[in-house]
Amino acid sequence: MRFRYDPEHEDLRESVRAFLTDVASESAVRRDMESDRGWSPRSWSRLCAELELPALAVPEKYGGAGGGLVELGVVLGEAGRSLLCAPLLSTGLAIQALLLTASGDEVAELAAGRRTGTLALREPGRDWDAVPRTRAVPGSNGWRITGTKNWVLDGSSADLFVVSASTPAGTSLFLVESGGGVKAEAIETVDPTRRVARVMFDAAPATLAGADGATLIPSILDTAVILLAAEQVGVAERCLEMATEYARRRIQFGRPIGSFQAVKHKLADVLLEVEAARSAALYAAYAADRGLDVAEAAAIAGATCSDAALLAAGENIQVHGGIGMTWEHPAHLYLKRATVGRMLLRHPHDHLERLLEPAGLPRTAAGERGR
Repeated sequence: MRFRYDPEHEDLRESVRAFLTDVASESAVRRDMESDRGWSPRSWSRLCAELELPALAVPEKYGGAGGGLVELGVVLGEAGRSLLCAPLLSTGLAIQALLLTASGDEVAELAAGRRTGTLALREPGRDWDAVPRTRAVPGSNGWRITGTKNWVLDGSSADLFVVSASTPAGTSLFLVESGGGVKAEAIETVDPTRRVARVMFDAAPATLAGADGATLIPSILDTAVILLAAEQVGVAERCLEMATEYARRRIQFGRPIGSFQAVKHKLADVLLEVEAARSAALYAAYAADRGLDVAEAAAIAGATCSDAALLAAGENIQVHGGIGMTWEHPAHLYLKRATVGRMLLRHPHDHLERLLEPAGLPRTAAGERGR
């Protein structure tokens, strides 16, 4: 079976790429990453109004375009190529989580771009699949949530949080609006193009979105890994293009440096990794859209695409030499995006462990292989 993008997907890619040439040019990225939010509300409004990107993978009954993860992956790949500073991934993840809980009103608001959202699942010092320490308590006026979530994507600017919390009946998912009882603190990372935060909930008003969180959260995380993988493919592709273009035009010893065997082999190795990553990301999205078991496909995509992005970004700097590490050159921004991307969700070592567990290997085996 062969997996490839349809002509419609290529048309979508071209449209988004042309649009981002303006909205996410290098100068726009540098401007937005220095802003208070880390992204431009004006550019976000254009993305929502002119291309309706948040609504792309939303059913028509909620005001969406009726697409799937394959289509959203195409868009996120272009976002990765341009280092787009916008809450596209975070809001997309919140939407996909809410679609599993049938929270239609909130989905419509996020899809229209009137609000932004994000996932708040991870806790300090805890694995993703651990029982939450965050607590939700029912009362006469509804639920109240207390606890801390870590590495919340765009957590300082999100309007709506999808939060996991423990209840007397088990783990559940809740909707919490920014405001009273919610405080966000920025987490400093090496990546200036993407904001993450630590979010504290102190008896924050909440609405129950999904009672069976233990079942929902693994599916939500698999979807998140697939979409992040699509973005990482875009990062890797652009880094390979930058390195190849530079190797063609940079003259050393009277020849383009791309003619030297060491450089050619370096770029060929990156190409192999990028092609494998692209295939892994596409198949994972394809499997998710068709209701197949995606746990294995998501793990493969997560490990492959994360490694490919880091390799391509690092080798891009190596090919460029000293200029690649200057602040004025964008190469270092791609390396920083690739580095932090490995920590947003499950680390590649964790994905490898998931793949090896069915073989009866201990959980540390895959991590040691990767280290």
